[in-house]
Formats: sequence, structure tokens, C-alpha cells
Amino acid sequence: MKFLVLITMTLISGQNFGQSHKKTEIININGINMYFEVHGEGEPLFLLHGWTQSSQFWSEYIPTYAQHFKVYAIDLRGHGKSSELTDDFSIEKTASDILKLLDFLKIEKAKAVGLSYGGLTLLKLASLHPERIESMVLIGVAPIYDGKENTNLDKTFSYENLPDSFIKELKETHYGGESQIKRLFDQNLNYRISIGDETLKSIKTKVLIVNGDRDEIMGIDPAITLHKFLPNSELWIVPNTGHIAITGSNRYVFLTKSTQFLQNGER
Repeated sequence: MKFLVLITMTLISGQNFGQSHKKTEIININGINMYFEVHGEGEPLFLLHGWTQSSQFWSEYIPTYAQHFKVYAIDLRGHGKSSELTDDFSIEKTASDILKLLDFLKIEKAKAVGLSYGGLTLLKLASLHPERIESMVLIGVAPIYDGKENTNLDKTFSYENLPDSFIKELKETHYGGESQIKRLFDQNLNYRISIGDETLKSIKTKVLIVNGDRDEIMGIDPAITLHKFLPNSELWIVPNTGHIAITGSNRYVFLTKSTQFLQNGER
């Protein structure tokens, strides 16, 4: 998948692997083990990472969010300390994992931030159970996407061709080792989402859509489509940046905008 080819090596860089956390837990949900961390106090806020990442991606964001919310940083299906991917993987199954986690935690309604894979998961969950997500921030997300359909795929790209330095970083993030990591590079995974305009119109959840103006994965049109059809949405196009539009010099502005949005539902 071009999705993997272009962004995998940038997703993990800059993570703070030494961050302390308040509480950790591993629970069994939908037949898999799911790991999550809990920080801070207040209204529940779920943080969902991108592909090949883990909850550690949010290490530089959590201190700000934890001043205002009870933060749940989650290792999504196939990632981090959660179980490795199985053949029946889908975005819908990952969304179901989050729904079951809400039930386990006895959280009726949560706020959430989702980056790429995490954002697709949130959008799918909101399309099925909009009453469970009070407000959400979606970064680099499209309502229709299929990782298999990109014609620019580099056929030589595989786990075996990854630089040793990157494999080392992946092994520091994914505790299932080589077996777990190789599954993330399986080109046959059902990495698809398809949510039509009428379904988008029915989602009343407050949504902040964040998209880089040079997003090399999704482009900019899907973000405009989301804003057009999601009735309670705002659109923030981040200038001079790509798919991961919230890192580097954009992190502070993103934290300010997203925190205020999640607190008030408006900028």
C-alpha cells in the first residue's frame, strides 16, 4: 500500500519512549488483547494513533490534554502492546474494539482524536454509533479509501526491504516482535473504508477536520467532502504540510485548537 510506503518511516520518528504514565491496562476485547494508558482527570478523551504507530506517538501531546481531560491513549488492533493483526482485520473491527472498550470502561460518550488509521476508525465508529462520540478531531482522514487500489505501489516494498534502523524502532514500539510487525506490511489486509454522503449527513457528532494542504496520501478533496456533508464540522487546512499535519512546528497550534474545540465544540 502506498499508505505504508510513504508514511511508515515518518510516523514513529520523534516519539518519546520514556514517558511515564499514570495507569496501564491490558484487557481482552473482541478476542484480542488491547493495551491502553490512562492520564489525567476529567471528561474522557480517547487518542487513536496512525498505522505502525502506538499510543507512544501521543507522548508529547498527552501532558497538554491531561490538564483538561482523562486521557485514554490506546494501542489499536495490531499495534504496540495489543495483539497482532489477524486475517479478518478491518477498519470496522477496529471501530468495534473501541466501542467495546467504551462499554468496558462504562463510558457512555467520549471525545476523541484520531490520526489516519485512528481517524478512519473514529469515523467508522461515528457512522455506526454517533451517540457514543460527543466530539472528535480527525487528522488525514477520507470517507472512502482502499489501500490496495493505489497504482503507484512500489512492488519491492516489504518488511525485508526496510532499513535496519527503522526495523529497530518498530521493534521498540511493537512488543510482539517480528511476527507482529510483518503483519503490518501485509498488502492483502482489508484496509478499506466506504462511507457515503447520506451516512455522513446523519452523523451529528461535532467534528474538527484537520488536513495538510500537501497530503500525499489522501490529498485535500476528501477533507473538503467530509466538511461538506458532516453537518457539525469545521475544516482546518494546515499550510505547507503533508499527511501528518500535527507534528513539528504545527504541534503547538494543533494542541491549542484541538483542546479548545474539544472543550467547547468550537474554536
